[in-house]
Amino acid sequence: MIKEKGMGRTRAARFAAITVPAAAAAAGLGFAMLNGMVGAVLSSADGFTLDTGDITTSGIKMTASGTNVAGGDQAALYAETTGSKATDHLNLTTASATIPLVNLPFHISIHSTLSTPISLGNVALSAKSLLTCGGGSLSNVVVGQAVSDAGFDNAPAATTDQNSFALTSSGAADSQVLKDVKAASYAITLGSLNVDNLGISLESGAYDPATDGPVCAP
Repeated sequence: MIKEKGMGRTRAARFAAITVPAAAAAAGLGFAMLNGMVGAVLSSADGFTLDTGDITTSGIKMTASGTNVAGGDQAALYAETTGSKATDHLNLTTASATIPLVNLPFHISIHSTLSTPISLGNVALSAKSLLTCGGGSLSNVVVGQAVSDAGFDNAPAATTDQNSFALTSSGAADSQVLKDVKAASYAITLGSLNVDNLGISLESGAYDPATDGPVCAP
């Protein structure tokens, strides 16, 4: 991995912008880095597995919604977090797709280990399922508030009932903790992404996020 002189950290977006597009197109993953090499948007109609360590944030909002990703409409759990940090690792595995040239299934694996917590900024997630395998700690929790009163920043209005159920929690920076987070996701937007190392690989074999992951260890 080439590091920019004087930076001490790999500029993840620059690496990804060079390395990902050909493989991503083959596997059906929409991948783009935004905002001057600090933001990231990932989406896939077939879903992908998100696996992190603990997530800390100052606020969480959740509701039922829908999402349109890579040409496919999906019902989804929609969640927003504010000022988020990941404490251990950040791994994503896409659903497999058959590549016509070799007529075999492949999937993309994106992985990074973290020496220190990294800032993810404000996060928006559309997921089929969200697990906190290590539990969590939330404060100022409001359950059953209408979406219209919950203060969502980016909930898709066309696919979200503004009168439907929402859950929110809030507190000081890093006060809301979700431990050992795993999700079967359709789309995620990260406000920032700057990691010590980033690996992106095309791996052979079938993988279905809905059935092959995520799961909590017994």
